[in-house]
Amino acid sequence: MARSARAVAAMLVAVVVPASLGMRWPTTTGPRQSSSTSTTRRAQVAALGGGLAAMISSCASAAITDDDEASVAAEAVRLFERGDLDASLAAWTALTQRTPTERLYWANRGTVELILGSRRAKLGEKPTGAAERQLLSAVASFERASALGDRDALSLNNLGNALGVLLRWPEAADAYDRAAAAAFDAKTAATASLARQNRAQVALELGDWADAESRVVALVRRDPNFLDGRALLAAIKFRRGDKDGAEEAFAAICRPAVSSPNRFTPPTRGLGGTDWCEAYASRDIVTGRWTPTATEAYDAFLASRSKSARLVADANPFRDL
Repeated sequence: MARSARAVAAMLVAVVVPASLGMRWPTTTGPRQSSSTSTTRRAQVAALGGGLAAMISSCASAAITDDDEASVAAEAVRLFERGDLDASLAAWTALTQRTPTERLYWANRGTVELILGSRRAKLGEKPTGAAERQLLSAVASFERASALGDRDALSLNNLGNALGVLLRWPEAADAYDRAAAAAFDAKTAATASLARQNRAQVALELGDWADAESRVVALVRRDPNFLDGRALLAAIKFRRGDKDGAEEAFAAICRPAVSSPNRFTPPTRGLGGTDWCEAYASRDIVTGRWTPTATEAYDAFLASRSKSARLVADANPFRDL
């Protein structure tokens, strides 16, 4: 395979996850290109234009030559960024058929299949028909990428996402554990937090509230600026009868003074504050992103609060953790 084709396939392109995916998935990873991709390179990819779209829509795997491969991969990225997911999927599928040993092609194909399948599904209800077929295909694509050596934490997290939408919670738990381990090894703290919170929500779906709480406590110790973790901790503590603990966890969202003590990122000002406090005072910020059990617990917590409640977080956010 041409090296340039693999470089195109490895770029990270962030996109907003459709609301129907649920869990703590503010972003997913689109077609991956090299991390050194510059704005100029992105412009070059986008500038390939629609001429390749016709080739992608009609090509069989055998029709893609070595010279074409990088261009097809670049066009698949462009189509993805433009929102033409069906055409992007057709391109990645053709590329996996053309070069079935390239793990990045399979990971990108799985990402697009996950997004398309999730749009036809509702988290908490078993998918059927086209949604189920697309999600099963996404799982197969991610697993194929992993078998070929893909250790990308976001791909493993997306495997967990697909399994979660399929309600295959024990398998999703394993995928999130693998994602968190891969992120830790790669020293990508934000991705590790994402996977760890997803894993905690799976614990809720499996009925283990104590395990879920211990996981979230460990998460916010490592990453005190991870506001979704604070909100989830509030929901879990309230559901387990610790109303004061729930209020204190929520109050930490409202105070922009927490610094990150981990070794992966330098200490920074916290991300909380009035705006976040107001945002997390509504269920809308978690609806469609969290699992059903987590969302129901957060709903119950918010319903218990006075609308005028505004607490000041403890000066030491780790006091009771």
